[in-house]
Amino acid sequence: MIQDKDNEIDYEGIDRKQLGKIKQHFIQLNQSRYQRTLAALSERQQQFLALLPLLFHVNHPMLPGYISHLTPSGVQGFTPGKEEIRIAKIIARSFTYQRDLVDKTNVIEALFVMGSLGTIAHADNSDIDVWVCHTENLGKSGLLELQEKCCALSHWAANVIHIEAHFFLMEAKQFRQGQQTLLTNESSGTAQHFLLLDEFYRTAVWLAGRLPLWWFVPVAQEKNYAGYTKNLLEKRFLRANDYIDFGGIPEIPTNEFVGAGIWQLYKGIDSPYKSVLKLLLLEAYANENFNEPLSLGLKRKIYCALDNGQTMDASEVDAYVLVYQRLEDYLVTQNQPARLELVRRCFYFKSGKFLSRTTRNPAKAWQRVLLERLVAEWKWDSRELNMLDNRAYWKSPHVLVERNLLANELSQSYRLLVDMNKASAAEAAISGNELLILGRKLHAAFERKAGKIDWINPNISQDLSEPTLCFVQTYETGSVLWQAYRGSQQDFALRNQASEPIKRSRNFMELLLWCYCNGIFAVGTKLDIVTRDFSLHPSQQHQLIHVLQQWLPLPVGKTEHESFIQNAQPTEILLLFNVGVEPQADLHKKGMQMLSSQRDAFGYSGMRENLVITADVIQRNTWGELVCRHFDTDALVNCLLYYLRTVPPGKHVALPNLSVRCFSLGQGSTIEQRVLELWRAVIGCFYSGTRTRNTRFIFEIAEEYLLLQFVQQHAQILRFQTYEKLLEKLALPQMEFSPLVVDTYALKDKPLRLFCEVIKSPAIYLFYQVEQQQAKITIVDHKGAFFSKTIELFNTQTLLRPLCRFIRSAVERQALDHEHSFDGASKVADLQAIKIYELIGDVKQKTAYLDVRAIGQDLSQLQFINVCAVAEPNDSEGLTFTLYCDGKEFSALEFGENLFNVVASYILSCRKNGESYPCYITDLDLSLCRDLIAPQTGIQLIHYLHIKNEIEQKLNMALTKPII
Repeated sequence: MIQDKDNEIDYEGIDRKQLGKIKQHFIQLNQSRYQRTLAALSERQQQFLALLPLLFHVNHPMLPGYISHLTPSGVQGFTPGKEEIRIAKIIARSFTYQRDLVDKTNVIEALFVMGSLGTIAHADNSDIDVWVCHTENLGKSGLLELQEKCCALSHWAANVIHIEAHFFLMEAKQFRQGQQTLLTNESSGTAQHFLLLDEFYRTAVWLAGRLPLWWFVPVAQEKNYAGYTKNLLEKRFLRANDYIDFGGIPEIPTNEFVGAGIWQLYKGIDSPYKSVLKLLLLEAYANENFNEPLSLGLKRKIYCALDNGQTMDASEVDAYVLVYQRLEDYLVTQNQPARLELVRRCFYFKSGKFLSRTTRNPAKAWQRVLLERLVAEWKWDSRELNMLDNRAYWKSPHVLVERNLLANELSQSYRLLVDMNKASAAEAAISGNELLILGRKLHAAFERKAGKIDWINPNISQDLSEPTLCFVQTYETGSVLWQAYRGSQQDFALRNQASEPIKRSRNFMELLLWCYCNGIFAVGTKLDIVTRDFSLHPSQQHQLIHVLQQWLPLPVGKTEHESFIQNAQPTEILLLFNVGVEPQADLHKKGMQMLSSQRDAFGYSGMRENLVITADVIQRNTWGELVCRHFDTDALVNCLLYYLRTVPPGKHVALPNLSVRCFSLGQGSTIEQRVLELWRAVIGCFYSGTRTRNTRFIFEIAEEYLLLQFVQQHAQILRFQTYEKLLEKLALPQMEFSPLVVDTYALKDKPLRLFCEVIKSPAIYLFYQVEQQQAKITIVDHKGAFFSKTIELFNTQTLLRPLCRFIRSAVERQALDHEHSFDGASKVADLQAIKIYELIGDVKQKTAYLDVRAIGQDLSQLQFINVCAVAEPNDSEGLTFTLYCDGKEFSALEFGENLFNVVASYILSCRKNGESYPCYITDLDLSLCRDLIAPQTGIQLIHYLHIKNEIEQKLNMALTKPII
């Protein structure tokens, strides 16, 4: 032990005798804390703590932590006593202490342990943080070897002594200069320099080596720490080699509160009780009326006791009691009694003592005595203590209340950190990105949103399970409401519905999932369901629970920190269909089942019945959030839309794992298989990367046709009662090339299915089918718009040649329009190419196929009259036409509404026998019409075809009844 010889008072008033008393007081307090620490440890753990100085003093191959005889060692001012040597011989019988084996340089300046050791908060599972303070310029190899020794000692302590010990290499000068990086679960290194030093000075227990120089600086001199200690050492009031200097604590900067708060909030999400105390201490420190570091308060108490000639009671300066007292003063001043009660519970739980339970030892431990004194001040009665001591068995109603209080506290701390970070932006120690990540973690853990499953038990209780649960379905203001009650259906009936449910939800699956995830519904829990129109057989209930257990095994693993760097992305999706409802329920009640060769569950049997009645979507994302959505109206379509909007294509992220289950009696597997086929088809269409982003998908449900397309990255499904209505939609112009993909079960008896199979790239496609004296034609333009028409047929040449000529002329006009662009095509000749197919056979009989056709372009042999039309906008937002027949002009300006009758008369006069067969437009000019008919898409071939059809209808009608 260090000896002070001088007791004179120097000319500046520093009293050597007083310095000796200060040292004596601090050492007495240290010894009291050390003894309290030993009393709380097992015999092996006591031996570990007592042996630490010797383990760093010598390198002996038989002692734990031995690396080599060159490992830096030797604790300054330390000589092992008989007790240390005795313990060493217990561990290594052959050990003998030899002074000549000790490193003469004594590179270990001091050893300290810090944290909850020796305080009221020390528990059986408390870990030990050891500061191994070494000399300057130890060298890289020496530091590495010393660090290796520390790791070996940690491993030995964990596996042999059964205590968690962390060793930190510290160099005092580097620490004073803020260069020491100490990153642990308890701190964020240099970002918390003064907070860490404050905690060290008020909790550290000195084991061996130099004493802290800070002990000898009065609180009044803290801001002049450097000058005061320089005077102490240079004037030789204290010998520099006997003391270690980590620096003073004049004032803790705001940016350290942000850094420390971030770390505590991270930990508080999973274990809130301990973090709430530390977060509130930071909040108090940030208040100018409570900002004095607790370590200075501790030192003031010690100096005051010294001045009054009193002996310092370790309980009065217990590190955690000091924390509580500061928080109590702060919250009383803030008039926040609810938060103070939460702080008291956190403190009580941190102590790990159960005051409602009697102890076998008649002599009460000092921790229990101190805690009883505090509890008496709080006026807690035996009922309150019994409730707190049984926290491990709290059930969901109690846990929910406590969780909400804790969540509110953490959220308030986060808002305070954000405000402080903005206020100290110039010197912020934590990046805005770190705050964003923390915000996301808090959002995932505590933010409420529709359908989200709250995890209500952040290490509050050990068991929330219930032996029986009763789910009750009711109707309120026209809406379905599900409620979960503790107990059975019989218990619920006896209570006459007067008790409060533990949870309310809008649907059954959300309620069940909440109970399952929070451990309320566990293995062995019996579930009663009280309902009017919901039926879940015991076998179905068992299957459902089994699926949940497979899809989401409990407990759920911790979400990695890196996951919060990016926005949340779905990772798992479970689709559940018809939970509690049965398609063809009337048949099932009679024990019957409709059989059909038609296996499409969306159009089952000859009645084309959709077997999907309800859908539940359970989604888990990269942030660990769990969301449940229920659809009971148009369930399949809404379920598909939800999936597509949750995972929009083109985001270049992995698709979530998809699971599909249906428990319907009889057709469950049929529904599952059909849903999977639909999802695979949709995924192949929109997510495979092999198709254009504007691809459209057609499928059928019951007797409806549905068209799925993404419009500005937003999924949209349109439905049509008839095939003709679908064709009308497909005839509308598209912004980009938008091919059609047809579901396996859709359009089986429609020619459109065959057409879509050959439309793979932007081009002009012409399909025709001859039926007696008529021809059904379908033209697809470069963007994928469909034009369909049935016309009178004389022969294929008179049908196709003028049509092809018109198409090529229209394409040429488009190409000359500088505002128009084609999807990568450049040559007009390529654009004018037409792929012609004849549909042969009967589609309904499944004998139809497409045959490629080539049609000549020469119209001279057909003796056609060239009819060219020029369109212009008129004053009534319509179109006015001028027609040219073999170059002869017929204008609406001249003939008005009689235009088409006049042109028809001219055409008939040009025919040999005045035949009235159809007339076709061979050219059309729309160059002045874009703003009127196609302001968004620009004029496309489909516009030409629609207006051509309009003119031809009027002209051919006039041909049958010409005006002479």
